[in-house]
Amino acid sequence: MLAAGTVIECASGESVTIKKTFTPGGQGCAYLVQRSRTGTPGVLKLFHDRFDRAETQRRLEYLIAQRLDRLCPVLIGPRDLVVGPSGVGYVAELFPGDSLEEVLSHPGLTIFHTLTLAVALAHAVNALHSRGIAHGDLHGSNVLVAVAGDTLQPGIIDFDNFAGPRVSPPPMVGQILYIAPELRAALRDGRPAIPDLRSDRFAFGVLMHEVVLLLHPAGGADATPEMFEQAMMGGWVHDPARANRPKSAGGVPREAINADLQRLFRLSLSPDPDERPSTSAWKSALLAALKAVHICDNCSMPFLVDPSKIACPACGGGFPDWLLRLRDGRAIPIDEASVRVGRVHLGGSPKVSGTHAVFRKIGPDLLVESCGRNGTWRMNGHGWVRLPDRTPIILSPGDRLRLGDVEVRVE
Repeated sequence: MLAAGTVIECASGESVTIKKTFTPGGQGCAYLVQRSRTGTPGVLKLFHDRFDRAETQRRLEYLIAQRLDRLCPVLIGPRDLVVGPSGVGYVAELFPGDSLEEVLSHPGLTIFHTLTLAVALAHAVNALHSRGIAHGDLHGSNVLVAVAGDTLQPGIIDFDNFAGPRVSPPPMVGQILYIAPELRAALRDGRPAIPDLRSDRFAFGVLMHEVVLLLHPAGGADATPEMFEQAMMGGWVHDPARANRPKSAGGVPREAINADLQRLFRLSLSPDPDERPSTSAWKSALLAALKAVHICDNCSMPFLVDPSKIACPACGGGFPDWLLRLRDGRAIPIDEASVRVGRVHLGGSPKVSGTHAVFRKIGPDLLVESCGRNGTWRMNGHGWVRLPDRTPIILSPGDRLRLGDVEVRVE
């Protein structure tokens, strides 16, 4: 290890001065440094001598040329190369954040915080994957989070185990709590364990499980090393569709997320690498989930609503049923997830189609999707306005609708 005050020359011509040593890692030693040109702090990483210097240099030159900071500011990758008597390494920005584990333990954290954080991570990893580059070591300790009021800004660090096109494979495998089943099997069998985009997607699924559900995927099924291995090799053990899933593992109830996120966890943690979804799919689903957060009126539990939920997953409090009241007093109950309303329900008018509109209950909300030939209209206070066809529209109690030439009131 190098002493404080040591000056290290970088390939760009800048120098850095060591201020203190961080805890040594498996691949090298890291130091807090001060940069000569800007005076700003940075991180110097020098790899251990047992790694091939020429190969390490080529890998670092490849990664530095990617300019990951320009690709996405969440990606805190190497910025400058170091090659000298002290070893081969790089200089990166110092990200001023706390560990992901520490931030996720904050008592004031809400589902809005965790989903927003998850979106930012999905965007960053998707940007990296768009270049064909796998991080190779995605895990909680390689995600730092800067907290500023209600804003959580993540930074992904430590790209030492990256894998990419036209570059030699990394010399080590990722963190054992996050690596994919095929990498675990390779390690067990004594074969090379080389990360790729598909194994990165598995590790990202583990990371999302910790961020969104506040629990490692093997939580509650890890009493022994053998149980942990089985949990990590056999798909999503917390799948609500599994009869034998762990019952008291902690974290957010798995039923509290929507069907789209459940599907992504199911696929991301699959033993089949080809089933795992892209981080782009995660980003889209997480953005949609942010719009679907509901706070239970009875127990204040936040959860994501979708057509599969008929009650709060925490307290069991049901959502209200709705009625469509006709002018003659008859009522059409909307007491299922989806109800088709047409000519037979509305008195047989020829201006009403056989299936004129579909009413859907999603959590506490009622939506209508018009599909009739003569349209579905809503009174806006000044007159009737035709609703767009095949587009779900949220309704409110008291809304007046006209399906063809038949008027109903939402109750």
